[in-house]
Amino acid sequence: MAVVGVMYNLKGAPPEEGEPPDLGAELDSESTVAAVASALRAHGHEVQLIEGNDTAYLKLLSNRLDIVFNMCEGLRGESRESHIPSMLEMLGIPYTGSGVLTLALTLDKPLSKKVLSYHGIPTPGFRVLTSGDEIDVAGMEFPLFVKPAHEGSSIGVSSNSYCRDMNELRSETERLLTLYRQPVLVEEYLPGREFTVGILGNKNPVIFPVLEINFDAIPVDHARVYSRQFKADWSDDVYYMCPAPIPEDLEALVTETALRTYRALDCRDLARVDLRLDRDGVPNVMEVNPLPGLSPGFSDYPRIAEKGGWSYTDLINGILACALRRHKMEHLITSSLVRQIA
Repeated sequence: MAVVGVMYNLKGAPPEEGEPPDLGAELDSESTVAAVASALRAHGHEVQLIEGNDTAYLKLLSNRLDIVFNMCEGLRGESRESHIPSMLEMLGIPYTGSGVLTLALTLDKPLSKKVLSYHGIPTPGFRVLTSGDEIDVAGMEFPLFVKPAHEGSSIGVSSNSYCRDMNELRSETERLLTLYRQPVLVEEYLPGREFTVGILGNKNPVIFPVLEINFDAIPVDHARVYSRQFKADWSDDVYYMCPAPIPEDLEALVTETALRTYRALDCRDLARVDLRLDRDGVPNVMEVNPLPGLSPGFSDYPRIAEKGGWSYTDLINGILACALRRHKMEHLITSSLVRQIA
């Protein structure tokens, strides 16, 4: 049994006028935090809840913890997901999930794409725009896809992200620059099917069944975009096909690409990799989430794990067990499911 500090950032008040409508969408609800805590307690662990806010450092100093179950998305800044892990490393407290550098890198979409390209992992060609007055997409063909450069959870992604010409690109770029106050990532649009792959473990990780986003089930006036609206409004299983109905050779290629990405970016314990097929049917990595949502019955990661035979309680304790083994704390592992994969 371990003393586990569950660290998180709760959703706050609704956005004010002039703020992005999806501000804080990646933050956790009280019900998600409670579900994680309940799962850990079900395996006999002692749980202490600590919000990852401006007073977290003082709370960490006053609590005796064996390990932290990290869910913190961070409060502000382009590297916000790495702030709490940096603090934990300074204090010598082990934690679940990826390290400081990986968390900072994956939230910087353009930089992570450069690393993937170095490793020969397919990812859409791109540009980074900092001004609506200077849009240089020479060498790129429309349609193009635009989104904020330092966000996750489909924040800033809508059907308007699909831009068919320069006028649409300029309009959406200016909107995103004004609203999100950060650079805009412009990518070549991938016309093929979209998948997400959940991974658990380190040396011998488990790859959960591939999930396909079912764009055929949504209204025709919404582009084939996994937008914030899609995630909020269309959460039933009909919109998420898992296991994905794909041939074995394509499944193998998708999962192989996801695992190469997981290792290239030095992900640890868990992550979710989002991919889409290009016009030649090649899986391209769109982005990586080393802090996937854990809302039971809603978030992609636990949804995929369940299809792979992992209950929510087993999944949460599996994540913890992977981290405990990585930190040489095997004596605190209570989940037998991960002894072969951690």
